[in-house]
Amino acid sequence: MPELCDRCNSPLIEIDHYGERLVGCIECNRWSWRGSDRLFMELPEEDLEALKGTITNGRLARSTR
Repeated sequence: MPELCDRCNSPLIEIDHYGERLVGCIECNRWSWRGSDRLFMELPEEDLEALKGTITNGRLARSTR
């Protein structure tokens, strides 16, 4: 069962953000490192919009490269 955001109950996702692995909520734009006890940072708006553009049917689209 996926971990859920404590604010909106959306599934948390793991992303690579310029070489840093972050876990967070794309809906609330709250992020942290895996193992941290709370989500405390926000991504810049342009990064969040680009990330939302990679979501397909609620899942991150996989690169075919």
